[in-house]
Amino acid sequence: MKRKLPQSSPSIYSVGILAWLVPGLGHWLLGMRQRGITMFLAIVLTFIFGVALGSVHQVDPDRPETHSFWYVLQLLTGLPAIIATFIQNALSQAADISIYGRGVDLGELYTRVAGLLNLMCILDALLHCSIPGYSRTQAIESKS
Repeated sequence: MKRKLPQSSPSIYSVGILAWLVPGLGHWLLGMRQRGITMFLAIVLTFIFGVALGSVHQVDPDRPETHSFWYVLQLLTGLPAIIATFIQNALSQAADISIYGRGVDLGELYTRVAGLLNLMCILDALLHCSIPGYSRTQAIESKS
């Protein structure tokens, strides 16, 4: 995978925050456009599929059925989870809706996995940002 080096490398803080906010944006800023697009599509589509399975009401920090730790995992997805939380809050004020069933369980699982995937992508972007000249292929070749 070719890596386009940006004119000036962004700070590690901006890469970390933007990689959390928009999945794949950290790699995009570091010049790894294809990897950033792939990560964005994989994480956002996983999150959207989870919301489609279980409804937007599962992305709720105040749900009594789940612990707030599980919401934090969903929140790791960044902007998609923030948008889903705002939509859920607006809908829950309009009507009291209870959700249940296997779709909700699978939806919660998918949205949480999307958050964990984004966490791995954030850490990968920070690794690429913090070690000058780091390349995954160089690391693999040096082991063999």
